[in-house]
Amino acid sequence: MSTATMPAEATWLKANVTEKPIGVDREAGEAGVIFGFVVAEEGPFKSEGRGEFNLKGLKAIVKLMKANGKNGTKSRFTHPDMSNDGLGKFLGRGRLPRIASIERDDETVQLVRADLHIDPTAMEEPVGGGRPLGDYVMALAERDPDALSSSLVLNVDEETRMERGRPAMDEDGNTLPPLWFPTAIHATDIVDTGDAVGALLSGAGPANAILLKAAELLDTQFAGCPREVVEARVLSYLGRYLNRRYGELPQSGLDIGGSAFVPVGDSPWVIFSMECPDDKPVAPLHPKTLRMIKKKPE
Repeated sequence: MSTATMPAEATWLKANVTEKPIGVDREAGEAGVIFGFVVAEEGPFKSEGRGEFNLKGLKAIVKLMKANGKNGTKSRFTHPDMSNDGLGKFLGRGRLPRIASIERDDETVQLVRADLHIDPTAMEEPVGGGRPLGDYVMALAERDPDALSSSLVLNVDEETRMERGRPAMDEDGNTLPPLWFPTAIHATDIVDTGDAVGALLSGAGPANAILLKAAELLDTQFAGCPREVVEARVLSYLGRYLNRRYGELPQSGLDIGGSAFVPVGDSPWVIFSMECPDDKPVAPLHPKTLRMIKKKPE
């Protein structure tokens, strides 16, 4: 049985080592950020014959979103319609648009990603009551990112592809959809099914799927716990896991009244372990049970 080698740096936590992480971070920004959501994808839209983006069109989307300024491009919970102008559905702003790529069915697909910065107002109870829209969208993106998507509100120029003076056809004899070249981007809304997008976090990859599941389990296990308790318990488990897998490290280093600085391989980090007093039960765990600190330069 072969054993794969993983680099010490946590590049596997990214969908692609050349790209930024993809997923939900509730601690980022003012009220949470959905990193790397898909704005548009290369290829024909789901609505047959309606249109198609090529790489030139995707680059136009990036340029126009950047032209919306540092504040970003508006994002709402679903598109407005004739009976609802969208007021009260504001989620936040899409920022840092960029060209990325994923592998799908053995082919490389170009797409546009951006980071959705949830606005604090989207974490308040909406007009009419109910769950905050920002919380709902982040929760669904964490639990099942394939269950939602995004959709652009834009102005475009359409180009009919021609071949020998006639509209170009595919191999089945169907007219190829027109190419869309955006001229203005007004919003990138979160919807159930986007016409030019697959899943909201397409290409997150198995590593991100594992992280999303792990985050879900931790949220359930430590619901209501302060950061110190969660940090201590998780790091404590990590130490036990590493000891089971690789054997215990010698308790070398500086001893301080039953505590020890334990080296972590060749890294510049050490684990500072402090045992709880015998008369203090481990559950609930003492918040100072385990700490990881950096060694001083030698």
